[in-house]
Amino acid sequence: MACTATTTFLSIPAAVTGTHAESASSSFTNSVTTAVGRTPSGVRVTVQKTMIGKTQVASAKVLPADPTAADDEYLIPANAKTTAGFVDQYEHFAAKPSAWSDVATLTFTFSRPVRDPHLHVFGTGGSSGDARNHDDYWPAIELVGGIPATPAFARVAGFPGYRTSATAIEPEWTYPTGSTTCGVVYACGTVKVSGTVSSFTVKLRAHDDRQGKGGPTPQLWAAFKLSLAEDDSDAPPSYGAASHAITRSTLGRTVTADHTDAVSMTPRSLPTGTDADDAVTAPRARIAPTGDDYTLAVPVRADSPSRLNGWIDFDQNGRFDAVERATAKVVPSATTATLRWRVPRPLRTGVTWMRLRLATQGPVTASPTGWADSGEVEDHQIELAHHCPCTN
Repeated sequence: MACTATTTFLSIPAAVTGTHAESASSSFTNSVTTAVGRTPSGVRVTVQKTMIGKTQVASAKVLPADPTAADDEYLIPANAKTTAGFVDQYEHFAAKPSAWSDVATLTFTFSRPVRDPHLHVFGTGGSSGDARNHDDYWPAIELVGGIPATPAFARVAGFPGYRTSATAIEPEWTYPTGSTTCGVVYACGTVKVSGTVSSFTVKLRAHDDRQGKGGPTPQLWAAFKLSLAEDDSDAPPSYGAASHAITRSTLGRTVTADHTDAVSMTPRSLPTGTDADDAVTAPRARIAPTGDDYTLAVPVRADSPSRLNGWIDFDQNGRFDAVERATAKVVPSATTATLRWRVPRPLRTGVTWMRLRLATQGPVTASPTGWADSGEVEDHQIELAHHCPCTN
């Protein structure tokens, strides 16, 4: 099972120039009211922007994915910067010297409940004016709501010069001047939004540190990324890779996150033996069909109507073929689902592999490989054997 980071909102203010069309690889649009994206796994993310007071969005841009972008020391995964996203510029909020102003709220809503999404704060802050007369706008990001309940922040990486609590990311109570880099005015880092959520809401705030006569229009850039925990397959490479965004639906008791070290735009697998799959508990299950069929009761948990698909490589050719698939519907109240395979004759005995995939969208997992926007994938090494009707 595995965790990869995929969906992303992003920008460094200095890099925002010109007009960017929506990238096919990013699947993002952005306007003054709404940003919409889709992760490679298929989870749709909608960000609703609500202005506070006289705040206006002066610029709303999409930034295309850049696979060549360098790793970022303030982010985990460090290469989260490579994915696509959006950046907004807010103006005309009620700025007051040496005081805080409320700017806007952003509500992130997912098409499926997701577990522990990571929010990447990427160059969020602002400055207006020249070297002698300027306003530096230090940002704060408050976690003010969520569905089904308000989650909590947990710092993962970065945020030099800022402190993170369960409810906020905010600057330390000193405001140095002379630079607008990350850690000085601009906040950069990764925070986990703990829990399984359908949506969460943050409030953007700005603290005005005025130098000289100040600058002209109050200004705050807001640049974010969002990455999701994902579960990956771990059978040998010939079987292909399968990846799932982690939600409330699981095989067995739980699902663990894998591949937390880097984002990927394609499904990935793990080395054999590194996963913690518990739908089949024996280290190497011994399957001895008693007739033409083989049945397996799989422990499941689903938060919506789902489908379980399973493959057994009966002919041991190193791939999962369509004729080797079994399928079962899963209702939300179910604790087990039964798969039934037609056993080929003659049965070829020996060690082989089984793959199980659970997801809320049945057609997504009709293939043994590819992305799914929910659930879990498990791979198990098994042994095929002839049934022995032995007696003592």
